[in-house]
Amino acid sequence: MTTVKTTASDRSRTLQRLPLLCLASALLLAAPCAMAQPDAATSILAVDAPDAPSGTEGTPTFSYRWLAGSTFHSVSTPGSYTYYGAGCIQPSGTGTRTFHHKLLLPQGSLVKYVRLYYRNTSTANTPTAYFTTYNMVGGITDHGFVSGSNIGGYSSALSGEMNYTVDHIAEPINIDVSLGSVTDGSVQFCGVRVAYYAPELEIDIFKDGFE
Repeated sequence: MTTVKTTASDRSRTLQRLPLLCLASALLLAAPCAMAQPDAATSILAVDAPDAPSGTEGTPTFSYRWLAGSTFHSVSTPGSYTYYGAGCIQPSGTGTRTFHHKLLLPQGSLVKYVRLYYRNTSTANTPTAYFTTYNMVGGITDHGFVSGSNIGGYSSALSGEMNYTVDHIAEPINIDVSLGSVTDGSVQFCGVRVAYYAPELEIDIFKDGFE
């Protein structure tokens, strides 16, 4: 066995180098994380970035809330639906042919449009979606609506422009959908998409710039 002798000066030089070695190791370990973060953020933004509405440069972009038809419920009993597939439903049996879903958006959002997705082969019935609020003392307000057409297949229709500011403290919001009077599957409801401007978040640290 070979014995290695170290002098006091060798130990002193080793101790002096330890901080530099620790710093270099920390930088090497942190480098992959620092490199991966920008790529990950770019990928998420590329996938999730909402479509921009028409307008001049600098106009806020839309956020969207999707609700599939199969997540809606009958407004009364009896009332039922048949699941057609791919999120689409059609009324079945007796009872109401109106379905609804509560709409939860960030407080202070500005709602602009509702798009209705459907399949219609009926010549006499069309689906209609309503953006509705309740005041809890018997009052109902339809802030906007959109009706489909008899186009003979899958399609979508866009409501007129709205300017409704979300206030969950004041009133709840529902999407109500009427599927007409047929139960033969000729009118199917596939879902809605609500376009809105999310409220701006004020971050105090950046309120006055970086100075």
